[in-house]
Amino acid sequence: MKNTKDKGKIRFLIYRSKHQYIGVCFELGIIEEADDEEKLIYRLKNGAQAMVKAVAENGLDDSHLNKNVSLKYYLYWYLSIFLKLRDSLILEQSKRIENFRNINNLAPSCI
Repeated sequence: MKNTKDKGKIRFLIYRSKHQYIGVCFELGIIEEADDEEKLIYRLKNGAQAMVKAVAENGLDDSHLNKNVSLKYYLYWYLSIFLKLRDSLILEQSKRIENFRNINNLAPSCI
């Protein structure tokens, strides 16, 4: 499914590396790092909100809502599903956004 200004889906992945938490928003191409998981969730949420809001308010192309991230993050996502490591590596589910214009309801699915 391709995201548009009116409808889309955003997936988040949060995992712990050796020294910090890594967060990824697949569809928006956002990658964040933080020492604290709550801080990371805050950054991901605000980054996603800002991106979607900027695209909608400035009439930018929908391609900004359909970015790609490094292949390794997709591998983490699918490998964790396959191995059922959701508690340690992956968020339980993705968060559907039915209307991007109502982006204030966005929250990473780990909340």
